[in-house]
Amino acid sequence: MKELRLQRISFDQDDLIAHFTDATRLRIALTHFPRLSAATPAQRKNWVLIGRGRGIHWETVDEDLSVENLLAAYSRGKSRDYAPAGA
Repeated sequence: MKELRLQRISFDQDDLIAHFTDATRLRIALTHFPRLSAATPAQRKNWVLIGRGRGIHWETVDEDLSVENLLAAYSRGKSRDYAPAGA
């Protein structure tokens, strides 16, 4: 299985959008990332890829997110979309 690597990220009002090198995109609510949620738009735009696309770093926000962190947050957000069995 090929390892997912980030190509870039972008933001809209409520979400972080992760763009991967395989053209996959994930939209993840900023509420999963309190430091980014509290940051200004200018601070959010000031990021660098680290580990050859395995993560992202924001110096001014003191935040690092790995691909695994992003996938976990995405999964947590999606689990609310489905009703539990027997509900």
